[in-house]
Amino acid sequence: MQYSESTTPPTQPDLADIQGLIIRGYTHPCSVHMLYQFSSAPADLPNISSFFKALMPYLRNAEDWGAVKPEIMLNIGLTAGGITIVRPDLNITAFPFTFYTGPWSSKAAQQSLMDYGAGAPNMWWNQKFANTAIHCVVHAYAMNPDAQTNITDIITAAANGSNGAVTELLPLNSPTGRLEQYPMIPSDYIHFRYRDSIDEPDLDDNPTGTDQADLNNFLIGYSQLPAPIPGPITGPEGVFANNGCYNAFRVLYQDVATFDGFLETEAERVAPIIGKPKDYTVEWLAAKLNGRWRNGSPLVLSPDEPQHSTSKATEFGYKATDMQGLKCPFSAHTRVANPRDEGVKVAGSTIVPRIIRRGVAYGAPLHEYNASDDRGLIGLFLCGDINAQFETLYGWINMNNFSPVYPKSPTPQDGLIANRPTSPVPSNMNPAFTIPMADGTPVVVPDPASANPGLPQFVVTRGTAYFLLPSISALKGIAGVS
Repeated sequence: MQYSESTTPPTQPDLADIQGLIIRGYTHPCSVHMLYQFSSAPADLPNISSFFKALMPYLRNAEDWGAVKPEIMLNIGLTAGGITIVRPDLNITAFPFTFYTGPWSSKAAQQSLMDYGAGAPNMWWNQKFANTAIHCVVHAYAMNPDAQTNITDIITAAANGSNGAVTELLPLNSPTGRLEQYPMIPSDYIHFRYRDSIDEPDLDDNPTGTDQADLNNFLIGYSQLPAPIPGPITGPEGVFANNGCYNAFRVLYQDVATFDGFLETEAERVAPIIGKPKDYTVEWLAAKLNGRWRNGSPLVLSPDEPQHSTSKATEFGYKATDMQGLKCPFSAHTRVANPRDEGVKVAGSTIVPRIIRRGVAYGAPLHEYNASDDRGLIGLFLCGDINAQFETLYGWINMNNFSPVYPKSPTPQDGLIANRPTSPVPSNMNPAFTIPMADGTPVVVPDPASANPGLPQFVVTRGTAYFLLPSISALKGIAGVS
């Protein structure tokens, strides 16, 4: 396939050339996210091309599929290592630094991700393969378990037909080893029983827009701003990346037993302080840690109890009604991840970055007979600039130092998903969670008088990889089809 050198930004997104995952939030009840390694031998490139060719009939673009969802479909991502194999003519250093160096880099991404201890990069993927082994991910979606088996078999047959040039990587200690959506959990809930993926960018298609929710902050080659980001946008690398989007793919184990036990223990102590029954206090603490009740109601709109009418509410702010944190604590997860109008100032910037989240739960819910099983979130965090969007937000999660509402030292952390430091805790970090109260005496959890006054590690990173979701035409070029 010949690649044009033209990189003139389009005035409207070409939905037929954009992978559907970027524009649409899929709600298929079944999905599997399959990781692959490519042979680096130049002689194997035709066999890798045949793998892509076999997948092309099922590749879903961003066009409207109408009233009936496709029973099976897939999207494809490539790491920097994968791109260097399938397109050896491209200069990978023309892509963003954090993309081609990878999320395990201690001098770059890990300054923000701060993956410690059991979640450190050398522990990822259950140590079954190296981080650099990952070259490709195939995100496959299906309407029922039989259809999932069908699309999984199709992808597996394509890999098996590559004469050893394409090898599946199996990261989990499970019967299949694959990252599979657990079908009995609703697609918009996680194992901690919170509703998820409520507040997403609107993806306004204004190519000259400066709002962080505009599509031109996510889709490569679409921005018509004087200094367009994302990139690359020039040369053959810009042609290849055009109409693509970056995907920070992160697998997060959720320690449900520790989380539930923490809520139960702390509710015993806190219930008398707030004058509420223990059962209510469990849910109150869960809501305070997250910023929303488990049904999705934001604390700013429903401070005392969850309400069906606000369960998917997104139109609210903090500046007018909650700058003391009496409704929603400053370090609640949803407030950290999107501080809205609260006021942000980091290194002179007042921009609140946004990301598109596509996530599903993996692993069976916790029961007494499966406590040791792996379970958590398969997170797809889509962005145009991994460093300025995804890594910046993760840095805020781990160190709440981006807004004047936080004390400068010791700096608090996101109450729910921050990576807690290994002992000893740095003097400039406060891993406890503070809930402001109307009487001026905050509730602090865990108990400051306890032997370990820091929050437990509720979420542990099982693996992270940075992918480019290339355009349909770029993938067809790899596959050698028109």
